[in-house]
Amino acid sequence: MTNAPDARAILDDLADRCRIIRTPCGTGDLVWRAWGPSESAKSPLVLLHGGSGAWNHWVRTIPHFANSRTVIAADLPGCGDSADPPEPYDAESLAEILANGLETAVPGGAPFELVGFSFGGIVGAPIARCLGHRICRLTIVGTPILGLATTGRANDLAPVPEGLAPEEEAPIYRANLEKLMVYAPDAIDDLAMALHMENMARTRLRSRGIARRTITADNLRNPTCPLAFIYGDRDPTLNPDLEGVRECVRALDPNAPFLVLRNVGHWAQFEAAEQFNALLAELLES
Repeated sequence: MTNAPDARAILDDLADRCRIIRTPCGTGDLVWRAWGPSESAKSPLVLLHGGSGAWNHWVRTIPHFANSRTVIAADLPGCGDSADPPEPYDAESLAEILANGLETAVPGGAPFELVGFSFGGIVGAPIARCLGHRICRLTIVGTPILGLATTGRANDLAPVPEGLAPEEEAPIYRANLEKLMVYAPDAIDDLAMALHMENMARTRLRSRGIARRTITADNLRNPTCPLAFIYGDRDPTLNPDLEGVRECVRALDPNAPFLVLRNVGHWAQFEAAEQFNALLAELLES
């Protein structure tokens, strides 16, 4: 478990060590953060976070891979330090902003690995439709590819009233993390709380309505690049359930790896970081 001072130090250290890349987003910039060597024999690893998140959704993934390859994490439009997207927006228009930005973030037409967590997978699928010729593999992590489930505990999140002091907000945010993001309550340490509360205070992106649709599955028909999927078997967001998603993946691409982490919830790369990093490393090297 990570205590509060250590949590802040981990986040600050990663932020201090990154290189900032800015690309157009609406009337402002989309912010990308890059770690690791500027040049490597290994393809860059591009990470897209979940809804109401930021680059720090990958706080336990970035250090594992940045020693050997460039790791690039975006703040999606309307999240973190990135500007808001033009209205109205949908998955395709958000993906267009990101795809255009990737021409700068990974220059020279170089191939790259793309990993999308949750809503990051929803926009990752139309990015692959556009840039599939450059993507070594699109790995979907915890994305409800048939649309976000409309029942279950992931839909029972409590609103956080404005004007509460941090100590009053924290129990509500913790309860929401337990319902949506993790299976084991003790996975919610000070690091999870620090980054989640920071992200929620800054997000403007309205992602849930988009996530209810079958955008991901629709865009992955006749895939333009190799695919892989990683899920926690206790993920409450999946529609209709894990087996339903597995059957959909078999129909989309029977050769795509479908990897399941046992007793793990939606935020697999945080709750089961060691197992997740090992699985992702195998995919990247395959």
